[in-house]
Amino acid sequence: MVLTIETLFNDANVISAIIRRVTQTRKDAIYWMQYLDFRRTTTRVFKDYIGSVTGVMAGSINSRYGEKPIRERRNIGSGYGEIAYLGDRYQISIDRLSDLQDLIDKYNVAKPANQSSALNEIINFIYDDFRQVMLAAHKRMDLVVGSLLMTGKAVVKNKDKRDDASAPDLLEIELPFKFITPTAEVKTKFITYLQEQVNSLKADYGTFSKMVMTRGTFIKNIVGSSEFGDHYKQVLGSNQMYLSTGLLNSALASEVFTGIGLPAIEIKEDYVKDQTGKNQAVYADGRITLLPQDKIGYMRFHTPYEATDPVPGRTYTQADGNMLISQVRDNNGRYLEYTAEWIPQISNPTEIVNFDLSAINAIQEG
Repeated sequence: MVLTIETLFNDANVISAIIRRVTQTRKDAIYWMQYLDFRRTTTRVFKDYIGSVTGVMAGSINSRYGEKPIRERRNIGSGYGEIAYLGDRYQISIDRLSDLQDLIDKYNVAKPANQSSALNEIINFIYDDFRQVMLAAHKRMDLVVGSLLMTGKAVVKNKDKRDDASAPDLLEIELPFKFITPTAEVKTKFITYLQEQVNSLKADYGTFSKMVMTRGTFIKNIVGSSEFGDHYKQVLGSNQMYLSTGLLNSALASEVFTGIGLPAIEIKEDYVKDQTGKNQAVYADGRITLLPQDKIGYMRFHTPYEATDPVPGRTYTQADGNMLISQVRDNNGRYLEYTAEWIPQISNPTEIVNFDLSAINAIQEG
């Protein structure tokens, strides 16, 4: 078979092999997968139980022949979630297509025994194009989930008017976290304040497995607290060098605080490059979020309409979360594009506690 660029991009077996290669050798971390798992929804709008059950009430003790009291299932609240539409089209430059054509020509003149090696060269070459396409939706959800995790809110505006405050929101989510805003008076005893708050919250929220914060928040509000003195540094021992250079990691930090009844600390320092080329922090500074467990919900996905009614002439390949990847050729060039329908669903947002440190930080900066 003579291979051309057209037959290459329309060969489902070749494209599937490329997608498998991207999935297996993916070097870019997908941050949202630490907290959510994929879960299908059959409708674009779905019932979303907000903290449907946070615990089981203790049963009643009755007399031997007394009637049992009737209890209703306790639901804290409910709402509706709606799937978000994700998609981008990436143009493959003429230079890259010319280089790809050279590799295809090499494949076509190769002996049968050497064609497998030549095809691998082609796959390795266009690997990065597919990597961009396959990771774009994940990176958008990294920013959305990171914003939800640290602020309880996420807003995405039209990509062409993202800096226009009056532009309509394409996605807007607000979750009913338990928000606590410490006053400026506690800044000198902030670690003790955290201990007291965690202990008082146990009666209604149980224990927390971790508290998530950025490195900037950790250095400024925890290490920078006036009571983080010799008492806590003694626990670090020889690891004080890491503290002084700002290289203290989550494991070392947790050694200090789990011993005094606080949840383990998870220090986050992750960035995603947006469409303008700027790095955006995934997690917000000045916030501390207490999580009951690592997995806090699902990335709900819906099968795109194009999967059942494909555009004539296109070959579609499916990736995780029913993402559809296809390519199209027009007068302006050749494009790779993806279509996905995803939305994060935090299962029990009423079990999550968030500390807003803006009041404390405003005093420190003043």
